[in-house]
Amino acid sequence: MAQSAARMEVAMRRKFIGGCVAAALAFGGIGVAQAADSVDWSALPDDEAALAQIDTQQERALRQAVRHCNDLHRSNHQANACVFTDVDRNMRQSSDAALRAYHFALPRSMRYSENRNTGLAVKQVLEKRQSAVN
Repeated sequence: MAQSAARMEVAMRRKFIGGCVAAALAFGGIGVAQAADSVDWSALPDDEAALAQIDTQQERALRQAVRHCNDLHRSNHQANACVFTDVDRNMRQSSDAALRAYHFALPRSMRYSENRNTGLAVKQVLEKRQSAVN
């Protein structure tokens, strides 16, 4: 009887430790992704024309992910995990710091929308940049 209780206690300890390790790995990965998604405001240009060109590049990357994920039946893709993870991965791996910063500076509602108002998106990012840099 004592032996079976000891085995049960060991099994429970292993499950508890395994659960703690799994949680630490899962939450540790979230921190890394959030750090990669931070915005380097100094990488963004301070004029609307340059930001509009970057917006066009970001929208091209979004459309490429939309085609890859075959999500052609809607214009806002923020609910499609395939699209937003593909775009985010491409942006994290991009060597263009301004494009990466612009993508993560966009509000989520605009970041994955093909029909966003480019002028409004550029204006919002420019205002955020000015308040962050100054």
